[in-house]
Amino acid sequence: MPTIAYTTPEVPLILTVGSFLYLVNVAEAVFARFLNAGLLGSLSVGILFGPEVSNIIPEAIQSAFVTIGYIGLLLIVFEAGLSTNPSMLFDNILLSCAIALSGMFLPIGISMLLLRFGFGYPLLQSFAAGAALSSTSLGTTLAMLKPAYRRTRTGTVLMAAALLDDIGGLVIAAILSQLSAASSLSSNIIVRPILVSLGFAFGVPIFAFILRSALKRIPCAATSRLFLPNAQLFIMAVALSGFVAGAKYAGTSELFGAYLAGASLAHIFTPLSAPANMATPVLAFDKHIMPVLQALFSPLFFASIGSALPIRSLGAVDGSSRVIWRGLVYSLLMGLAKLAVGLWLLIWPDRVSGHGWFWRRLSHPHIPREEIDLGESPPVPDETELTRTRSAALVGIAMMARGEIALIVAEISRPLLGIHEPGQASEPFAIVIWATLLNTAGGAVFLGLLLTRQKPIGEGRRQETEVAVAVPAT
Repeated sequence: MPTIAYTTPEVPLILTVGSFLYLVNVAEAVFARFLNAGLLGSLSVGILFGPEVSNIIPEAIQSAFVTIGYIGLLLIVFEAGLSTNPSMLFDNILLSCAIALSGMFLPIGISMLLLRFGFGYPLLQSFAAGAALSSTSLGTTLAMLKPAYRRTRTGTVLMAAALLDDIGGLVIAAILSQLSAASSLSSNIIVRPILVSLGFAFGVPIFAFILRSALKRIPCAATSRLFLPNAQLFIMAVALSGFVAGAKYAGTSELFGAYLAGASLAHIFTPLSAPANMATPVLAFDKHIMPVLQALFSPLFFASIGSALPIRSLGAVDGSSRVIWRGLVYSLLMGLAKLAVGLWLLIWPDRVSGHGWFWRRLSHPHIPREEIDLGESPPVPDETELTRTRSAALVGIAMMARGEIALIVAEISRPLLGIHEPGQASEPFAIVIWATLLNTAGGAVFLGLLLTRQKPIGEGRRQETEVAVAVPAT
């Protein structure tokens, strides 16, 4: 294999790449200051520097940025796993499944109705467009949702639903890939990702429980080295790499593997009694990885999405500008389709906050026994701090962003959307890009405004002590 000689980069290239890395952080800070949606800054810089606008960054470097950015997405999902409350996740898994399934089938159904009967596109094109918009941008959702919200019931339900949407996007992408290649559709294409995902979902918690139980039986002095910062970083690197590779090659989403890696380590190490001045996975991640993630990996991820958007086709296709109003109408309906899934938070029972099915108020909310024994007023749950309406709005708005998964599915579906040659444009593909761009940007802006108006979790009022006294002990 021939070696590549080391050569000094040209000054224009150094200045271009350097300004790009600097501006993504500046733009994030500006958008975070005024809209509380910093990721839109990176997205905008990616569009400006990308091949569709200025095209001043070489293709090889753009490809490198995409790879580095995707590492950032994996780290974002991994950190979300670290901050997950496992018991709360299991208690609300059915609600998460209902939200995820609704978030997948509503966009597909509305897309097939509008594009087939409203715009007159073929049925297969209508399905492919809806399939691309059935996903949720997990990276956008997690980037906007602060760790304090991720530990609440609403945040836990949202993260699980977004992950399930990602797995559904994987299955749909495989189906569309087979249809695009005009080959027979095997049942293995659909069944394998589902079965592998279920295997990971049930097998990994069992493995984490066994490992945690084994570590608890070992004397603290023997395990103290595991809590050194360098040891924690090594464990996280090995676990993340192993879970990502295992999930991908087994047939499910690598993002699901990254999430399970973080959740497993949090369950294995955090409940243990760490020696004084020692690190847990969460502390080690926050101190050593989070600064690099926020300054480099995360901005590059969102900038790479911006650079991949084919925005030239948004103005006109085949000389017709009707793609603009059709794209706007389609974007609005796709946004409403995701926003509607938040209604599950209004009708689903939550005994802790004192609500039953369909807005029914319970006479006595369920308060854990340990909180009553302490003689303290239990904190108001996040649904009460947000109000159930705000909780539903948060989930619906956060699910609106499409981002990376929509672009992947759209690229795979190019032949189905009427693009058969490089550089060719089609109206169905253009309206998919319209909806991806506007829903990702709109979801980030509206979610940022919602969270800006909301008090941080833990600062809400507390219930009266008499409520706890009135509940009979169980």
